[in-house]
Amino acid sequence: MKIIIYLVIPLYMGLLYLLSSEEELPDDLKHTGIQRAYDKIGAFIYRRFLSENKFFLRSLSKRRVNEYLKTLHSKPNVKAELKSYYIQKISIVLMIVTLGAVLALISSISAKRNTDFDEENKMIRPDYKESSETRYVEAKGINGIDYGDFDFEVSAQSYTRSEAEALYKEMSEELSWIILSENESLSCVESDLKLVESVPGYPFKIEWQSGDIDIIHSDGRVEAESVPKAGQVVMLTANIRYLDMHWEKVFEAKVFPKNFTEYEHMRKSIREKLLHSEESTREDKSFSLPSDAEGTELIWKEKVEDNSLLLMLFVVMAAGLIYVSKDKELSKEVEDRRRSMMMEYPQFISRLVLYMGAGMSVRGIFRLFSAEYQKDLKLGGKRSFLYEEIHRSCNEMESGVPELSAYERLAVRCGAQQYTRLVTLLSQNLKKGNSELLDLLYEESDKATDERMSYARKLGEEAGTKLLVPMVMMLLIVMVVVVIPAYLSF
Repeated sequence: MKIIIYLVIPLYMGLLYLLSSEEELPDDLKHTGIQRAYDKIGAFIYRRFLSENKFFLRSLSKRRVNEYLKTLHSKPNVKAELKSYYIQKISIVLMIVTLGAVLALISSISAKRNTDFDEENKMIRPDYKESSETRYVEAKGINGIDYGDFDFEVSAQSYTRSEAEALYKEMSEELSWIILSENESLSCVESDLKLVESVPGYPFKIEWQSGDIDIIHSDGRVEAESVPKAGQVVMLTANIRYLDMHWEKVFEAKVFPKNFTEYEHMRKSIREKLLHSEESTREDKSFSLPSDAEGTELIWKEKVEDNSLLLMLFVVMAAGLIYVSKDKELSKEVEDRRRSMMMEYPQFISRLVLYMGAGMSVRGIFRLFSAEYQKDLKLGGKRSFLYEEIHRSCNEMESGVPELSAYERLAVRCGAQQYTRLVTLLSQNLKKGNSELLDLLYEESDKATDERMSYARKLGEEAGTKLLVPMVMMLLIVMVVVVIPAYLSF
């Protein structure tokens, strides 16, 4: 409704301007531009509503104005001056009303666009980085009763603890170099530090405490006159606060006296001349480096970072590591073969006893095992170190190698004590004959089973030892997951 009223006034002024476009103005009104347009509107209103209006002509204010004009112009008849006076008076009032309506229209539109309420009629807080604001609202009941206006302070939106922690980490990194001011690092402080109370863009308030107020003041001023040449370490504590959250960050500053050594003084002089030479020739394509400093002639050359030696060293180290790792891989393969041989032995000896008990010879059994293994490989079975050696022994016997020699070679290739015992029994049976061979093989089978169980327990203990490191790492992770949220909750 307000916008319509504000909009009607300029439109009405435009209509009046069209009606007054042919209006004649007194000679003393020589305004131009928009003022002349309003003068015509004033002349139109004066002619239509005031000049012949009896109430206006008889009014006390009109008579008083008339007397004033007579006095001013020293004339008995001031009808022309009276007309000019009221035209100007009306035009000024209309200009002010029109300007006010336009400004009110803009203000009303802006107020509606910049509302503090969202689409759900909820009040919007100031943003994180803004300050608190005083808001003015009015309350009206659904029954139409107006409960008046209210003003209250609305605080800016607060960061959550996790958001504040993330901002604190970001600000800490910036704070580390902001406080340096003109110093290159905190390990060599020679001039005043910049101990700021806040960092732009962050909502934190910072208070500083100095471990030695005589050397570094809380405002960052450095008094290094009494500091030894070796330097003095001063601990600076930044107490950082946001709402009810608090952090402490400690900086270690090592303060040195300001009297430079000859070498440091020379470096400072060279740096100043370098900067001056660069800054004074920024309009040129190139510039000369200073030829001397403190009376010492300088020779300049470009610093080339040649990392070829480092690269070569890295390549040599990598080659050495690969050489060692290859040996370890080969050793691991041998160990895997030995382990496989030991794990397969109990099953092998059990099958050997079974077939020998059925009346088969050892040579025949080896041929059977070899044939079964080759058939199994063709069907996609898994390779076995033991049966590869048995197949090889069968080939040797087929090629004319004596059976005893083939068994002995098998024991050597297997390289395990169990196979040496087995080959010894088989050799004795071939050389001398042994009616108790089957009983001895039964005992060997039981012994092999016991050894396998013992070896399995040993492997389990080794696996437990290997799992100790990952278990400790998992424990540390669980402790971090549990302890950090508990710590942040305080």
